[in-house]
Amino acid sequence: MLVLIVALAMVAPASADPWIGGDPLVTANGTSGVVSGGLWFDAYSDFESAYPTPIVHNFTPLPCDPEDIAWARLYVDSYIGNMQNNYPLNTTVEFDGGSGYVLLGSEIMNTTYTFPMGSGTGTVWINDHSTRVTSDHLMWYDVKDEITSSNVAARVHTARPDGGQPFDGRVKMITLIVAYNDGDYDQIHYWVNQGHDTDSYVADDWGYSYVGETDFSTSGITSPINANLTAIYLASYNGNYTFNNNSLPWSNPQQGPYFGHQSWDVTSYITGGDSTMTFDRNATHAGQYSGYFKIPLALLTVEEEE
Repeated sequence: MLVLIVALAMVAPASADPWIGGDPLVTANGTSGVVSGGLWFDAYSDFESAYPTPIVHNFTPLPCDPEDIAWARLYVDSYIGNMQNNYPLNTTVEFDGGSGYVLLGSEIMNTTYTFPMGSGTGTVWINDHSTRVTSDHLMWYDVKDEITSSNVAARVHTARPDGGQPFDGRVKMITLIVAYNDGDYDQIHYWVNQGHDTDSYVADDWGYSYVGETDFSTSGITSPINANLTAIYLASYNGNYTFNNNSLPWSNPQQGPYFGHQSWDVTSYITGGDSTMTFDRNATHAGQYSGYFKIPLALLTVEEEE
């Protein structure tokens, strides 16, 4: 059985929530490029237990043939059950790209998490393709070479390292992102900014108010005709966002109990320089759990005039 991991050393964060910790979202941890088709994603978000029966998610059919894929990555987030305590958890991830399931990894989380409280990043690196930030174990795998069909699936199982029932181990997210070509002459720049960033009222209460940001190198684009920004978050309540100093309309789509994504047309905000998205917890709308916010991914596509 093939074990496929990402041989990728993540870029050290420039900054993170100084009280809670985390990793900012950066392109170097994800990817960027130019394609003729676009950037596609689909996700599982039901927050169900993956013990003893694995969760199987059949993704919606890919928008392209396998040979037209430029980049593909699978993300899985399992819930530990506490922001700081160590409840050992083994998350096993398998992927079926069309030729049957292959093992991507069995990732053992067996460590506490300590709030940096102004003294560090807090992030715990389980290995070079997974991290613990507070109560989440996030892992990722490049799967382009595993895809032989437009119909693909993922299977996730959680347990204690000894195989027993975990303290929690529910799965917040299984997300597949694909950059693809479609055979025409469109020129679509794309960025996948990846991290594991978080914000909480706790930081505010201790005087460490935090607004995260992520940058996109759009300065070389001179004739944008269509631009789309997507935030993929791991929370029950959406955050607030800006793009190039413009406040973005807020909603709380909550596609899952602790998962959501929101997209915006930002074409008019691409102005010739690099672009920045900011995010923080929603302190302006009252709602249950609005004091907590976490985000691992921000996606941007910009189509340039031919």
